[in-house]
Amino acid sequence: MNMKKELNHRLFIQREEQTSHIEYKEEYGYYDNIVAGNLEAVRQRFSDPENEHQYNSPGYGRLSENPIRNTRYHFIVSVALITRLCVENGLERELAYTLSDLYISKMDLLQTTRQILVLHNEMLLDFTQQMAGLPKRQVYSVQVIKAMDYIYKNLNGRLSVTSIAKSLGLNRSYLSYLFHKETGINISQFIHSEKTKAASNMLRFSEYSYSDIASYFGFSSQSHFIKCFRKETGYTPMEYRKRFSLVTSFGNNGQTW
Repeated sequence: MNMKKELNHRLFIQREEQTSHIEYKEEYGYYDNIVAGNLEAVRQRFSDPENEHQYNSPGYGRLSENPIRNTRYHFIVSVALITRLCVENGLERELAYTLSDLYISKMDLLQTTRQILVLHNEMLLDFTQQMAGLPKRQVYSVQVIKAMDYIYKNLNGRLSVTSIAKSLGLNRSYLSYLFHKETGINISQFIHSEKTKAASNMLRFSEYSYSDIASYFGFSSQSHFIKCFRKETGYTPMEYRKRFSLVTSFGNNGQTW
């Protein structure tokens, strides 16, 4: 049967059985919650790991007759779409695509539908948390947004209020005043916070040493890095990696440690 005949046959069967794919508004309402960083709404839509036939039910396209392969394909479609939507809404591109690659790689090692559904829920939560952590940039002035952009692009350098103000052609005191007025924190605090967030991603998604990460983000020493990191997260870099690393968090058969 050629593709056109197969398509018409499939549409006929779906009409006869009165089945259809999930409504457009419902589907995108679901993705909107991820992009908006709405953790509670996303948790309410988690897959049930005990329902191993979830993607064989009406509303989901059947991408394979093999249940496990069908679930794998739906996982890939889901993470690919979520990645692109998050990038379009402000998530740093390299972080988003690396996160996507890691989850697909982890999924590829899993052997049961249940394991894939558990990982799918973790993936949804991870992307939602990443989006929830983004600054609400729309409430800031152009000058503050430009300062934030400069910081994001130069996190691996020695940043200072003077260098940021100079790059933007602004008075140092004025930029400091405006930044604190709009964000509630001073620029130095923001820089430390963003460096820590970026370092935490390297701890989760890579095997770089603590000293390499400290050096990359311009901390004066490894001990300074540990002090700043613990202040921001409540963990030392070593504790954080042991608890949250995606590189080492899966053992035999994809079971989390």
